[in-house]
Amino acid sequence: MAFLVRSAFLLYVIAVLAAIWIQDHSGALPLGLFNEGRREYEWLSAASLVFFAVVAVLFAAEMLRRKPISLAGVLRGLIASFLLLELLLFAADVTLVSRGPSSRLGGPYREFQSASGGWVWVKKAHAGSPYGFRTASPYAKRADRLRILFLGDSYTEGSGSAPGCNYPEVAAQSLSERIGAPVEAINAGVGGYGPVDARNLLDHLVAEGYRFDAVVYSVFLENDFTDNLPGTERRVVAGINFRFPVSWFLRTFHPLNSRTFRYALFIARASRLDPGIREQVQRREGSCRIEGEKLTELGDALRAMVERRLDANYSAKGSRAATEVMAQALAGLEERARRLGLPFVLVVFPDRILVDADLRRLLGRDLVAEGYDLQRLRRWIEANVEGLPVLDTTEVLRGGSENYRSGDTHLSDLGNVVAGEWVGERLATLLFPTGEGQ
Repeated sequence: MAFLVRSAFLLYVIAVLAAIWIQDHSGALPLGLFNEGRREYEWLSAASLVFFAVVAVLFAAEMLRRKPISLAGVLRGLIASFLLLELLLFAADVTLVSRGPSSRLGGPYREFQSASGGWVWVKKAHAGSPYGFRTASPYAKRADRLRILFLGDSYTEGSGSAPGCNYPEVAAQSLSERIGAPVEAINAGVGGYGPVDARNLLDHLVAEGYRFDAVVYSVFLENDFTDNLPGTERRVVAGINFRFPVSWFLRTFHPLNSRTFRYALFIARASRLDPGIREQVQRREGSCRIEGEKLTELGDALRAMVERRLDANYSAKGSRAATEVMAQALAGLEERARRLGLPFVLVVFPDRILVDADLRRLLGRDLVAEGYDLQRLRRWIEANVEGLPVLDTTEVLRGGSENYRSGDTHLSDLGNVVAGEWVGERLATLLFPTGEGQ
């Protein structure tokens, strides 16, 4: 019996070593798992590899000697305790934290399995929406007026002080005024979404019986191209959306994919959320501030965010592999809309660095001389999105910093109104070229 137990632990450690090597050193995940903290992750991965290699040697030596080694027994106890903790966290997470519709434990997200068997993650439910959408009252499955479904990330969910000054609601009001008929916006934006997540949510809403007359998907160039990475999927742990490998083997045996590690990340990050994220999580509401606010000082958090995303999107070393996932997901969204007989419109929001002259001045860098290709993603949209209406808000948002919040790269109330009114005007032309709204 002792031999079988020792063999089982040795096999487990070998599987862990294989998972670490495959995930982090074989190119199985070309863009990795994390957009932020990659250096820290690489250090932890290397430390895990060394630790488990030493453990494997010790376990193998014990079996070859056929005599117990006290340190090996201690390590088996630690591994057994870790596996027990994993089981307890799994049970608590799926029953109390990450799958309950309105659980107050953990972060603001939950996940559920759709009718097709895929996983969908949204914000936790509140009185206004079972999906955590930013609305005061639940959307009916059918409407007696023109209805537009807006899909996207936090740019769609809304960075405005109130729902009425978010871009989708402003666009719907602008469209209504131009066609002379009432229009309802279903704001199905979820902070953190990439195109694959939006496609999964669209499938679920259709399966649940929600009906609409057009689908609008909003792409935020700054981070949407790196939200859904090759070989990975987004799942909720501790109420936070994390990226995991699609591979069952890697999810099961790599220690940095464990719930223990992801809960540790949640605890570490929860205490240092930046003000913009904290405001989104707490769902604060207020009156609209249409006058905007000038950026006079570039804080460390905003500078670090801008520089990190510049390197990811526009530097010579920036990866281009994520565009493959974007292309597939956009094609899937368009195909689903076409199958439903609905118009599909793509709205593009630029990186703040492209349009905010105040931010570029305060950043104090000659980005062109440094080799940054700031038009790369816009050129990709132009070259790869064929046959679809594309509404690019870059020029309408170009100017100073008034269109953005001071602490992050989300739109201010003024930016939401400017973009929303422009999008509403273009939707009126696209959806009703004859000018008739009835």
